[in-house]
Amino acid sequence: MRRLSLILAIALFALPLSAATRPYHLELEATPTAPFPFLGKFGNVTLHVYGGGVRAETIWLNGFTRNGAPAVTVMNPLGRMYTDVPIAQISAVLTKLAGNGAGEERMASGTLLKPTAGKVRGIDASRYRIVYGADAWIDVWTTKVIPENQQLRAIVEEFVRGISPGTAAVAKDIPGTPVYVELNFRRFKKLPILKLKSLSFDNVGEEDALKIGPIYIKAPLLDAIWK
Repeated sequence: MRRLSLILAIALFALPLSAATRPYHLELEATPTAPFPFLGKFGNVTLHVYGGGVRAETIWLNGFTRNGAPAVTVMNPLGRMYTDVPIAQISAVLTKLAGNGAGEERMASGTLLKPTAGKVRGIDASRYRIVYGADAWIDVWTTKVIPENQQLRAIVEEFVRGISPGTAAVAKDIPGTPVYVELNFRRFKKLPILKLKSLSFDNVGEEDALKIGPIYIKAPLLDAIWK
């Protein structure tokens, strides 16, 4: 009986651990250019989220960050240069890029409604609506089918804070991993800015995605690699 109890105890502790360490690869596509023209130079952004970190790819810059790292490594494949940008400085970089181009967004402050259960491309998800007025809201769909990636959350929070501090203050309370985000405002009706491309439960490509490519030279400043 004592041996059986020990086996059961080990099994019970092992189950949550196995679930938490299950490999995955979430691929998302961000299209922020329409509502935020000052981000036009980046075009669409493909995000690869792994258990060990996050990689972003654009038409001319790539970047990655490993879980627990304080910075994002930004790379220019054409110039073979890279630099490290502290995550805590992302909002300041975006504010600088925006200039006067995000005036309305910086003043916006919404109210978070209770979630509604649903699915995004067949994946269990919850919709969190941030309401700004009778005809203005943002729908954020998140899922809990994979562990919440704290590195992705930190980057998203800084990104939103750089555009709309009031929205960031509300969105920080939304749990789960974002898989779909849609804007509904006077200028933008049913405009998706984040979409789920795929989700697989493996980590194929993770090692290469979260490291600097060969023959790269470190640049002292971010400006040096994106001009």
